[in-house]
Amino acid sequence: MFNFDKLSVSKFYVAPPVERVVEFSPPGLDMQNIAKVLSLAVDAKSNSVDVYDGYVQLGGRTNFRLTYLDKEGNPKGVDYNADFTVRVDGEFLVDDNVSPTIKVVESDVQANDSLALSAVLEVCVSAQRRDEIEVLTDAEDCYKTTKQVLLPSFIATKTTVASFDDEQEVGGEISSVLGLNTNVSVKRAEAVEGGAIAQANLYATVTYVESGVIKQRDFNLELEEELNLDGVQEGDSICVQANVKSTKIILQGVTDDNVIKVEGEVQFKVQAFRCSQAEVVDDMFTLTNEVTLTRENTGYICFDGCGFFNENVSGTAVLGDNKAAVLEINALPYARCYTSKSYVDENGELVVEGIVNTDIIYTDENGYNSVRTEIPFSLSIASAQPFSKVVKVCCTVEDISARVRREREIDVQLRLGVEVCGYSDVSVGYISAVELGEEKPQNKSALSLYISNKGDEILDLCKALTAMPDDIMAQNPTLQFPLNEGERVIYFRSISIA
Repeated sequence: MFNFDKLSVSKFYVAPPVERVVEFSPPGLDMQNIAKVLSLAVDAKSNSVDVYDGYVQLGGRTNFRLTYLDKEGNPKGVDYNADFTVRVDGEFLVDDNVSPTIKVVESDVQANDSLALSAVLEVCVSAQRRDEIEVLTDAEDCYKTTKQVLLPSFIATKTTVASFDDEQEVGGEISSVLGLNTNVSVKRAEAVEGGAIAQANLYATVTYVESGVIKQRDFNLELEEELNLDGVQEGDSICVQANVKSTKIILQGVTDDNVIKVEGEVQFKVQAFRCSQAEVVDDMFTLTNEVTLTRENTGYICFDGCGFFNENVSGTAVLGDNKAAVLEINALPYARCYTSKSYVDENGELVVEGIVNTDIIYTDENGYNSVRTEIPFSLSIASAQPFSKVVKVCCTVEDISARVRREREIDVQLRLGVEVCGYSDVSVGYISAVELGEEKPQNKSALSLYISNKGDEILDLCKALTAMPDDIMAQNPTLQFPLNEGERVIYFRSISIA
């Protein structure tokens, strides 16, 4: 008589972020050879994730890229790696599908008697898990009303690695490479029948020394991957995470005419989601028996999809009066973006606030020098397609440049790639159990009168009058639902006299 089905849904959960301080002092380093530190760039990535009930144990590696002047005034570059572990507590289950993200919030270098490198990391872990709810989907031999409910579901995930390489002629002799900075920005995520398409741009900047002068070369590569994902349909929502897995620089060519080659791998993690509809019983009524319904309500988060934008940002770095005037900008070895706030305002526009930090290496009358600058930004982005109420934003520095404005003022121009993913809160109300009770006493009166409450529907009349909806409507054809308060509903019965 009562049909229950188990409906599959996906729960999305984000644990509170955790900060982790990573400190590293290179052993055996001759500090007498470090005259001045010009720049410290820091990246961090995870290389192992173990999920347990109640927490996630994450292992990763922090890469410190140091640019400095030796005691003879020559620019040098060196890389150091420091491993770390961090525990993230939360409502995790061992079978969850988790995705970690790591942001470098701060970095610092102290070069006194020893070299001390440090970075503050913000670690955030999100999880997807399958859940089942037992729902009344049909009922026989009774009057019922139905409704459509939204069921967010996680369809499939796949990870793949794309290789890249590019080269540029320098036209000179490279004496040393100071560093390589790489960023990857997702540009497109689209579901196709049986799979997904992911597009991204890789941005790489090589800082090097040619004929005693610090210079830079920028690379921009387009990457596209088409992945097979079982069960994915056109119109599903796709989420793409792209991370630089490995990079290296190869110097080629001949003397006085070098070629810089950059190659490496980008890892794509693609996830597919769907928010489908299912018809369930909303309410029910029988003429013969009392019925007790157990109702439950559960909340989920539905992934709506991602959008991709480009925004220009500018700022100014100001040197103190005790600093010598800037003669020439040589390099910006890295640029990192940290998003502090993102939301959708009352006008439906996306507001993103954050900070871009970079080191600017320049030349003054004393030779090479540098200044660390932070550029705050606040973006307001409009879209032809409405933003979701809940958004998660990732910003990537795609291009950055600087020029001398005045003797001690440096203008910085940059382009940000903005990836915004939208989420909706979904509330699912359903009947989880039905108890068929005792037989109802039959109403034998020839005439019944019901005075309506505001918002009454036909099922409320059926319960009050102990009558089926077709019979009530046949005698009250002008009723329009929902009813207003105080409407009179009259129902006549055919009484048989034995």
